[in-house]
Amino acid sequence: MPANNKIRSAYVTLPSAERKVADFILDNPDRAMRMVINEIAEAAGVSVPSVTRLARRLGYKGFLDFRVALAGGAAANGATQKLSPVSDEDSDSTVIDKLCGYSIMSLEDTYHALDKDAFCAAAQNIAGKKRVFICGESELLAKDMVHSFNMMNMEAIALCDEVSMGIYRTRFTKDDAVIAFCRSGRNKDIFDEIIAAKAAGATTVYLSSYAGNQAAQTCDYFFTASHIGSAKVPFRLENSMSTITLSTLLITLVARFRGMSISGSKNRK
Repeated sequence: MPANNKIRSAYVTLPSAERKVADFILDNPDRAMRMVINEIAEAAGVSVPSVTRLARRLGYKGFLDFRVALAGGAAANGATQKLSPVSDEDSDSTVIDKLCGYSIMSLEDTYHALDKDAFCAAAQNIAGKKRVFICGESELLAKDMVHSFNMMNMEAIALCDEVSMGIYRTRFTKDDAVIAFCRSGRNKDIFDEIIAAKAAGATTVYLSSYAGNQAAQTCDYFFTASHIGSAKVPFRLENSMSTITLSTLLITLVARFRGMSISGSKNRK
């Protein structure tokens, strides 16, 4: 995963000092990859150890390893990173430009972070299951996914509240798949659902912005739905876009593995 994607994925859990470093790097990617550790610390208004701790938290051996990763991912990040936060002073046209720009950035980051082989393996696994459970914070998205699986003649059930999750938590089997999504990764009910499904032998797939949460470490397949990571976009709409895109990709691939055509015919052979 590109360095900037890792920063965005971990952003919500970073301590204050490390978050300042993250903000500086995300706002100044071209400058940051050319600066030494002391310069980044000074620019971010933190101590040198804070920069080192961020690098190690993201999985790098140290600052030099981190800086190399920043430079390597610079080409893929695009000009959209230069966008400033959405402001009340912006014109309507500027708000549109910024929101579209951040959505594009989020989708690009999600694409670059996606392990295609693992994603296809997850879809193939789901395609062979008898039941699919959709577990998430958005009932609208969950029910839309349920409808798509029903159209493939697959039994699918949406679990979006504490009561329904509790009811099915003891009913998972090895013939089930659980697809869960949560932006922050901090929803305990969703984590408990993944734990229960995993223990029953069900296949578990998890979509989230944060790779460091327990659910991401526990599930069979984890995929990052990238988000911008700071208060630049209202309502976290760019994360919704990347989560919807990943769910659409997953459903499409499941249909293909079940012998269906994306054009709607029953068999693509």
